[in-house]
Amino acid sequence: MAKKIFISYKHSDSNVQPLSSSTYYLPTTARSYVDIIQEHFENTGDHIYKGEDNNESLANFKNDAIRSKLSDKIYDSSITLVLISPNMKESFKLERDQWIPWEISYALKRKTRNTISSTPNAILAIILPDRYGSYEYARLSNFGFEIINKNRNNLKYSYPSNMFKSGCSESYILMPTWEQFTSNYNGWIEAALEIRQNIDKYEISKSV
Repeated sequence: MAKKIFISYKHSDSNVQPLSSSTYYLPTTARSYVDIIQEHFENTGDHIYKGEDNNESLANFKNDAIRSKLSDKIYDSSITLVLISPNMKESFKLERDQWIPWEISYALKRKTRNTISSTPNAILAIILPDRYGSYEYARLSNFGFEIINKNRNNLKYSYPSNMFKSGCSESYILMPTWEQFTSNYNGWIEAALEIRQNIDKYEISKSV
């Protein structure tokens, strides 16, 4: 069954590997990679993209309105893809004042609307290549958001896994590279969804 997908990313981060379609006037950004994912699922019909379209900007809305629109999209999705890019984190802002950590936090919470509760989303963090085609920046110990780092290596109780040959995942949030993800879109999504079904086996950090 097709799952609804929300994508969290830093729209303007251009410190990523240029795509063949980029030009001087239209440089590659994290949003360019979102377009590839969106187009893939539109073509295959495997899953449904719930994020904003490329021509749908929230920039002119106030924060409360943006929060409301984003929460509606996340609530109506089963899995959140987080695109990891070199400049996704704003150094001089607290994490709680940045959109990506807030979106992850909201996705990890049980939410009730009109007496109907939603299950926390599966989370898949996909590392984009930097402008030189390297993924090493994401391996640095001081890189990234705490809410992602705290939901890595957070397994409490082992469980039988159908998706992992060597046992269940040690982390609630998987982190494939872009190359790994695009070589097997559905495999990675199904792995994240299996982890979601066993969320009680993980020590989940939801706060920013």
